[in-house]
Amino acid sequence: MILTLMTLIVCTALPVLLANAGLQGLLPLVLAMILIKAWLVVDRFMELRHAPRHWRWAVQAWAPMVVLAVIVAGGW
Repeated sequence: MILTLMTLIVCTALPVLLANAGLQGLLPLVLAMILIKAWLVVDRFMELRHAPRHWRWAVQAWAPMVVLAVIVAGGW
């Protein structure tokens, strides 16, 4: 649980630090962190890893859709 929490903190703080340092060229890294955070929140904190597969996938589907929307909108 501590490792999960530390990973979530890093995935939250690192994009902010990179943006404040003027390193906006690392958008692929930030988008990957969105997917990692979504997976950890759904599986660990919401404890859906033991839920029926269709519920788990339905809840996890939002993060890839957000990443895809950013790419389609030209943010990549």
